[in-house]
Amino acid sequence: MTLIKGAMAHQDQDGAAAVEFALLLPLLVVLLFGFIQFGTAFNTRIQATNAAREGARMAVVGITDWADVGGGTAFWQAVQQDAGIGNIDNCVLSTDDVVGGTLTVTFDYPLDLVIPFMPNPPSWQTGTAKATMRIEQLSVPGGPGGC
Repeated sequence: MTLIKGAMAHQDQDGAAAVEFALLLPLLVVLLFGFIQFGTAFNTRIQATNAAREGARMAVVGITDWADVGGGTAFWQAVQQDAGIGNIDNCVLSTDDVVGGTLTVTFDYPLDLVIPFMPNPPSWQTGTAKATMRIEQLSVPGGPGGC
C-alpha cells in the first residue's frame, strides 16, 4: 500500500519541470542576449573612445591640411576609420587655439542593440565618444568642419 501511495505522489508532479522551464526560458534568453549585447556595446564604446583619442592626438600635434591628414584622407574620415564602426555624427572639434590649452574631439556613434523581448529606446541607439588633450602645436585655423 505504501508503494502505491509513493507512486501516486510522484504522478502529481509530472510536467511541473516543463512548466517551470517554460516560465523561466524568456527570462534566461533576455539575460543571455543582454550579456552578449552589453559586451558588444562596451567594445564599440572602447573603439569609439580610442578613435576620439587618436583624432585628438592627431590635432594637438598640428595639422597643416584638414582635408588631407595622410593618404588623402580627411580628418573625420580618419577618425571614423580608426573607430572601425559605422557612420559617426555630430562631430565637434573644440579648441582654445593656444599652445597649452585644451582640444576636445566629440562625436556620436551608432549602437545596434538587439535584446529579445526588450524595447530599444532612442537613448540606447547612439553613444558619444569624447577625448580631451593639451595642445602641443597649433593646427591650421578653420578646423575640420563637421562630419
